Amino acid sequence: MRADEQPGRRTGRRHPPRRRSDRIEVLTTWMFCGLAAAVLVVAAAVGTWVHGGASDTVRQGAAHLTQTSATTLSDVSAAPRDGALAHVYGGVRWTDSRGAVHTGYTQVPALTKEGRTVTIWTDRDGDVVASPPGPAFPAIMTAVSVLGMLGAGAAVLALVVWAERRWLDRLRAAEWAAEWRRVEPGWTGREGSGRR
Repeated sequence: MRADEQPGRRTGRRHPPRRRSDRIEVLTTWMFCGLAAAVLVVAAAVGTWVHGGASDTVRQGAAHLTQTSATTLSDVSAAPRDGALAHVYGGVRWTDSRGAVHTGYTQVPALTKEGRTVTIWTDRDGDVVASPPGPAFPAIMTAVSVLGMLGAGAAVLALVVWAERRWLDRLRAAEWAAEWRRVEPGWTGREGSGRR
């Protein structure tokens, strides 16, 4: 007797699911796998775009801003917070690259005394500006954007899967009820009895 003639042996052929709900579940499972792959691709693309933009920001900051020494004009008496020295605003005086003297307000460490030298950032006009983002800025922005995209994609995918499962459960219940109405009379011996 050949292997394919033996009863109970599988022939290797796959049979499609019989119920409509099973066929729909197979189709939606493949769709969800495709959606998950699309979320990964979109997250990678967004991460690449954000990293490029953040790197450009760092490069522009390095090209257009200058680190300058400034002198504090008064004592900064703000108290440190949580054991660490906080930055507060204080008056400073600095000289730009053309020799012009400027005064203004910028962030300085708390408890800085008058006449101390602090480092500030200035633009091409010699005006004080906020410090540019550091070298870690592109990596941080990339991580935040990728994690945000993955989180949003996972939330949407989870919501869609949840809705699909609820709909499939209702469909299966209706299919099982219809099958039971079809086979129940034969099981209970009521078939042909005229009772319903």
